[in-house]
Amino acid sequence: TDVFFWEAKGQNPLFPRILGHEAGGIVESVGEGVTDLKAGDHVLPVFTGECKECRHCKSEESNLCELLRINTDRGVMLSDGKSRFSIKGKPIFHFVGTSTFSEYTVVHRGCVVK
Repeated sequence: TDVFFWEAKGQNPLFPRILGHEAGGIVESVGEGVTDLKAGDHVLPVFTGECKECRHCKSEESNLCELLRINTDRGVMLSDGKSRFSIKGKPIFHFVGTSTFSEYTVVHRGCVVK
């Protein structure tokens, strides 16, 4: 999957970006308002997250969250529209909300499971 997006055939991707959509990790810190995760928790990032509030998340017929469904063109955090990665002051874009080909990543709470 990542090779397909790296090659970018027939796409208009954001570059530079950190690819990767499968991983396991340990929470280093959590953002404001996150109460169900803490530093030291073992987690899996997921690229098909769930906000638990939209009609799809509340439905028994779908798991394709309106907010956190796969989006290869977003490249930024939903909370403020900015990237959490940079080099020399210039943004490096996120990939499908996970960017796991990195030592550290930043994800929306709905894109992590314990």
